[in-house]
This record gives sequence, structure tokens and C-alpha cells, in this order.
Amino acid sequence: MPVHTLAEVFGNISTSQLILGATTFALVISIKAWAGGRKCTWERDWKGKMILVVAPPTPAILTLIDTLLHLPSPPQILYLPPIPTPLPESLLTILHTIRLSAESNPAAQLHCESLPSTPLSVRNFINKWNSSPAQVVGEGGRRIDSIILGKGWEVSEDNFKKTEKNEWGIHQFTFHFITSLLPSLLRSPPERDIRIINLISPTWSAALPSLQGIERKIKDDLVNSTGRRSINALLLMRHFQLILDTLEAAQRGKIKPVPNPEKPDENLKRKDDDVRSNIKGISVIMPWSRDEVLKGSIVFSALSRILWIVFYPLIILFTPSPKSTIQSILFALSAPVRQGNIDETLKVADQGKEVAEQRRNGVAGGDVVRDCAVVDLPPVLYDPLLAKAVYDELEKEVEKGVKASQADWKEQQAKAKAKADKEKDKSGKAQ
Repeated sequence: MPVHTLAEVFGNISTSQLILGATTFALVISIKAWAGGRKCTWERDWKGKMILVVAPPTPAILTLIDTLLHLPSPPQILYLPPIPTPLPESLLTILHTIRLSAESNPAAQLHCESLPSTPLSVRNFINKWNSSPAQVVGEGGRRIDSIILGKGWEVSEDNFKKTEKNEWGIHQFTFHFITSLLPSLLRSPPERDIRIINLISPTWSAALPSLQGIERKIKDDLVNSTGRRSINALLLMRHFQLILDTLEAAQRGKIKPVPNPEKPDENLKRKDDDVRSNIKGISVIMPWSRDEVLKGSIVFSALSRILWIVFYPLIILFTPSPKSTIQSILFALSAPVRQGNIDETLKVADQGKEVAEQRRNGVAGGDVVRDCAVVDLPPVLYDPLLAKAVYDELEKEVEKGVKASQADWKEQQAKAKAKADKEKDKSGKAQ
């Protein structure tokens, strides 16, 4: 009998040993709960809504898709991995398993389509997306409620491999994809809550000294390189939000002339700060997940791989699971829309509790989310000139890449046509 077996095993254990074991078990559970961070407590009705997930198939992304499909009111998900066709059989098997596990709810829909990081792939996808007849999708085009941009936050050598001809880098692809979808997003009804979620690596702070003018030697390794890209992503999303809010203010006629202090004869145009676009760009700083971030940061040699295996139980204990990793993404997707800015005024009775609650009770366009709460960035990252410089540089790179891609495509079309004409002439002579 199992009862007798357990009695024989634990019968000779003293009370002090039992107390020590119980304390150790409680300590392990507490550490695991602390490492997992906060949980998202907000829920949103996703029935009939569409989410585009543009990200590689990492454990966190696959867990996010599975979690969204198992919500009480699940959305429709279009998964766009940046992998050339044909997609790997292993990925298709995982996605099929996720789809089958959620088939009890007919509202849960999962579709997958390859979207390589090239100008031609983006153009073909946008043409296909906008080609649906208005009688089927309505005057505003196909519905989009959220876009999750999940490539580039991982610490991986794959993100820094030299791109081939006419292949986008991470930020170039993000810029081209968002700006190509922007006309469709702007046609959406103003009451629709559209959120563009950009995932940021936790290594972003490693690149801060270079922006703050601190002179010290910074290693050009994966961690620092990923951090620099993440800072550019933060600046890019902030400038995108400024453009979206300005377009909304111009549509409502809320842009007013103000005197130019440098040139009194000229006026500057300034938008009403209270006007916010229904399209919200939100950056989510991801935790130090063991598969996407920590492993790439410390495993780079044979010895480090052995140590990774040896200390893996402790790594599991002190790092968040994929389920915990995605909580901030769920918060950015589901939290209510916050009206106005966060009031930082401390009240004596609340001792700052009210400010903390504001950061966990809603999101707005341009916010940065970490651990299921809106956080502030260092002042250097709020510099509009720095954000505009990043945006302008990317705009030039993307414009140049699109023109080069179009030229190559026309050249290929001309060669294919010439080859077809040549074969047609040969067949005509043979007859």
C-alpha cells in the first residue's frame, strides 16, 4: 500500500528535518513566484478581433499564441514568422497542436503565413491584405486590432548575421511593415482601439552610457549590440506615436499656430496635447527569459554550455517561465486605455500608492511597459531630436532599399519575358 510505503520512508525523519524541508520548499516556491514577476489581471473581449503576430517561433511567442487562443473570448490570430517558405514541419506541427487544443471554442482562429524580411515579401503581403473586396471586409478594409512585433529582443547571433542583398534588418523591416500598413490602419473607425506592441530586450540599459555621454569602453558583444538596437526601437516607437497623434490632431483641426521664438515673423504649428490617436504604439520591455535572453548572453563556448546544463535547475528557479514572460505583453494588449498623463503628485494619505495604481490600471500611446506596469525611461530617451534622427535615418534606408528591390524585380521580369519570347520563337520555328 502507498500509505505504508510513505510511512516507512518518512517514519524515521525527525521533526526538525521536516521543518527544514517545509521551509526549504516554501523558500523555493517564494523565489519562483518572485522570479515570475507580476501577473496580468486585465481581460479584454477579443471576440471577432484580429491580432497579427510578426515574430520568430520562440518559446515565449508560441506560449503567447496558445494563451490568447485559450482566453474566454479569444481573437483571430495571423502568425507571420520571418521564415522563407516552405515553413519547417516542426513549426507546422506545433501550430497545428495549438489549434487543435483550442478547437472547443470556434471563435479561436489561428492562421499562419510566411513573411520573410525582404521588401518584396512585405509588398506582396500588403497587396494581398488590401485586395479583399469591400463587400466582404467593409469600407475600412480588413480589420486589425493589434500588431505584435517580436523580432530583435532576443540575444541571438542570428539577429546580427550579415543580411543578403535586398534583405531587411530588424528595424528596417519594422519601419517598412508599419508604414505600409498605416493607410489601412488610418481608415479604421476612430472608436477602434488599435495597439502596436513592440518587444524590447532587457539588455537595453547596457547601451545607455553611450547615449548619456559617459566615456567608458563598451564591449561590442551580443548583449551590448542587442541593447543598442533596443534603444533604437524605443526611440522609433516614440516618434511613430508622435506622427500618429499629429495626424489625428490635423484631422480634427486641433493644430494651432504658435509664435516662433527664433523667428518672430514666422509661426510654428503645434498640436493639441490632449488629442490622442486611436492607434497606440506601446513598447514592452521583456524579462530575462532563459531561452531567448539569458542563454544567448552567457552560453558562447563549450565550457559555458556544460555549466549551463549543470546549473540548469537553478536557472529554472531564478528565471521566469514562458508563461510568466508573456504577462507584460498581455497587459499591453488588454489593459484599459488611460486618458491623460499619469499624475505624479504624491498624496500624504496614499504614500505613492495611487501613482503605482495608475501605472497598473491603463496604457496610452507611447507608453513603455515593464512587469505589468507603465515605467519611465531615462531623460535622454525622451529627446525628440534623437528620436527623429533615428526615424529619418531609417526612412532613408528603407526608401533606398525599396527602390533597389523594385529595380531588381523589374530586371527579373524583363529577363523572364525575354526568355519566354525566345522559347516561343524556337517553338514557332520548329513548327
